[in-house]
Amino acid sequence: MPERGIYKMRTISERTGLSPSLLRAWERRHGLLKPERTEGGHRLYTESDLRVLERVRRLLESGRSIGELASLGRQALLESSPTRAAQPPAAAPATSPDMGRTLEQHREAIVQAAVELDEHALQRALDSSFALVTPSVALSRVVFPALHEVGELWAKGTCSVAGEHLVSAKVVGRLIKLVEVANPEPTPTTPRAICACLPDEQHVIGALVTAYQTARHGYHVHYLGACMPLQDLERSCQILKPRVVALSVVRSALLETHQPELIAFAKRVQRTGVHVLLGGTGVRGANPELAEAGIRVLDPEQSSDIGALIRSL
Repeated sequence: MPERGIYKMRTISERTGLSPSLLRAWERRHGLLKPERTEGGHRLYTESDLRVLERVRRLLESGRSIGELASLGRQALLESSPTRAAQPPAAAPATSPDMGRTLEQHREAIVQAAVELDEHALQRALDSSFALVTPSVALSRVVFPALHEVGELWAKGTCSVAGEHLVSAKVVGRLIKLVEVANPEPTPTTPRAICACLPDEQHVIGALVTAYQTARHGYHVHYLGACMPLQDLERSCQILKPRVVALSVVRSALLETHQPELIAFAKRVQRTGVHVLLGGTGVRGANPELAEAGIRVLDPEQSSDIGALIRSL
């Protein structure tokens, strides 16, 4: 027999300490709850709904974000034990020898799947990694090292272009989902950020990682993707009024080409209170011209550095 809704929203709010407005926002945005409705339109929640919300509340108190928890899915939240749920985020277990070996095995599985063009094995390794640890740990300990190794194998001719593209596409899809679920509701008081790539830059993983980390730190992120013309980016700033514009570049030749235009853009938007950040492997070493223009350089793979910088703005 399917569960029947027995709790009204007021009761659920009192039992969990979560406000009705927050419950409605989570329902719209994350899909963890799908309450029944009375004839009068009032929501009715089940016992399972209550268990999910209590688990989410405990995990939020331990430092997790609602976006990370939503990405786990309702069933995983129901099946996890209360003792485990009350533990801190999974960054600590990831440093243990056993967890380290497990994550290394997942990294190897991703690389092997790329070489063999095994999409199902690739998906399993990614799913297992993100189920074991927080997304930030999975990215830094598994995904980024795997992408680096796949790139080296491609340079040696061991991994095909198809294999490299397969892994990149799966990682991009995962990051887009993480950004979607981590992004806070855009309210009048929510700070905004724009994340994109420099003109002609097609590699979007760095921009997506920055978008995810920025959203986790309370910014509503507008991700504008690859090859963003700076003229259009400036128009976007006029409309969206972001506090932060974070740009990514992988190829140093592109930065050299577009640096004069970038510096001019940064000087104009900074007059309106916008902070301009630039990250990616295309930024090599110290760049006095960028620093003089007020452009801050960051490393998208160093989530702690991004968080500290975002919080300081």
